[in-house]
Formats: sequence, C-alpha cells, structure tokens
Amino acid sequence: MVKDRMVELLQEHFELNLYEARAYVALVGFGVLTPAELASVSEVPAPRTYDVLRSLEKKGFAISQPGKVNKYRPVHPENILEKFIEEWQERVQEELEAKKQAKEELLQLMKPLIETEIPKYGVERVWVVRGIRNATLKTKEMFEEVKEQILLADDGYIAINLESDIIRAIDNGAKAKVIVTEPVLKRIEGSKILDYAKKGKLELRVLDKFDLPMLICDDEVFFALEDMAARYFNYETQVWIKDFRIKALFEAKFNEYWEKAKKV
Repeated sequence: MVKDRMVELLQEHFELNLYEARAYVALVGFGVLTPAELASVSEVPAPRTYDVLRSLEKKGFAISQPGKVNKYRPVHPENILEKFIEEWQERVQEELEAKKQAKEELLQLMKPLIETEIPKYGVERVWVVRGIRNATLKTKEMFEEVKEQILLADDGYIAINLESDIIRAIDNGAKAKVIVTEPVLKRIEGSKILDYAKKGKLELRVLDKFDLPMLICDDEVFFALEDMAARYFNYETQVWIKDFRIKALFEAKFNEYWEKAKKV
C-alpha cells in the first residue's frame, strides 16, 4: 500500500520511528489533528499519541497550536524533508572530518608501536585470515611493503580487483611475474597489467589451471585453503606465512607452473 511505503521511507531515511512516521503521514493527509483524533485515524495507540506528536514537533515535522486541547499540523513535506537532508549533510561532513582527524591523531600516537619490530613481526610469522575483506587488506599490505619480487598465481581475484596495487608496487621497483587462468586473462583485457606486460614491465603468462593459487612478496607467502563452500560465501580461510624456507617451497611450485604456462 502507498501509506505503508510512505511510512517505510520515513523510517529508513528520515529517522522517524514507526509511530512517528504513521502520525506524520496522518497529519499530512488530514491537515490538523488533536491527539485523540490521531488515535482514531491512524495506527498510533491512544496512550502514545501525546508523546509521538510532541516528538514530531521537536524533530521539526509538526507544529502545535496551544489551547484547551492542543492541535497539530504538519510542516510541509517538501520543506522539512529538504531541511532534514541539508542538516544531515552537514552532520555527515562534520563526522567525516572528525574521523579524519581521529585517524591522523591515532597514526601519530601509534607511530612508536608501528615502528617497533618486537614482537609482532619478529616472533609471530604465521597468521590465519578469514573473509574476503580481511584477505584484501592483507594482500594490499603485502603489495605496499614488497621491495624486490612479486610472484602471483591467480585464478580469479587479485589481478582483477587489486590491479592498481600491483602496478604501484612495480612502479616502486618490485619485479613481477604473474600467472593467470584464461577466464582471468579475458577479464583483465585493457588493464594496466596487460599494458605493462606488453611494455616488458612485468612478465605475464597464462595457464589452463593450477591447484594452488598463491601470492609471494619477497619472503611472505599468502594462499587460500581449499574450501568451495567458504569461497561461495566469501569466507575463505587464507594463510599468511613469513619464512624464507616456506617461501622457497612455494616458489618452487610457482616455477613449475611458470614452465608450463604460455607467454601472453
């Protein structure tokens, strides 16, 4: 019903609760109502009408006319909704600036913690990362920190979604070898990855399939444990390891794929 949709929109986008939205729609429809009349023409319970109307007045959606029995009329929807949006934009901008300032202050305060090597990067060299969002953040971090070499065997996510991060790492001096499957190659047509491959800035090959997709950045290795159900729900379990011996094992596997793969 149209009335239900109006109530729904007022709740979702204009910060009115259910009874407030129903009351405002009734006021717009009838023009002027007393609390008792509101209870009779809307689905607002009689014991709540006084509080609801006062709340609408406080939020700027209604105006009261004092008397023996208070009467309420709506503020025109075009006026109040536009005013709400303007105030919301100001509030959001203020919150955005506050968050930016908080970020800068936190980075400054955390600088000594970030720069220390003990113990987080010295002792713990194995992490389990779950979910596509967390995996993406970890992958971005690896591309940001890589100095020398990127080895990527990708069957469907990194080359497509993190192209700019790969390119930035190469521009910063890292050498890159990338293996993709045919479906991924088709999806990166026209991308900078393909352009860089043509210009000799990275090496790119294609392979029909490989059992172990992986990303190696210097001594760091990142790979997913096979779980099709988890992949379907974007909750794959990824493993990050920083150890030169593990890196050597994965690099040997990567080189097997590289030898089988065709040049693009």
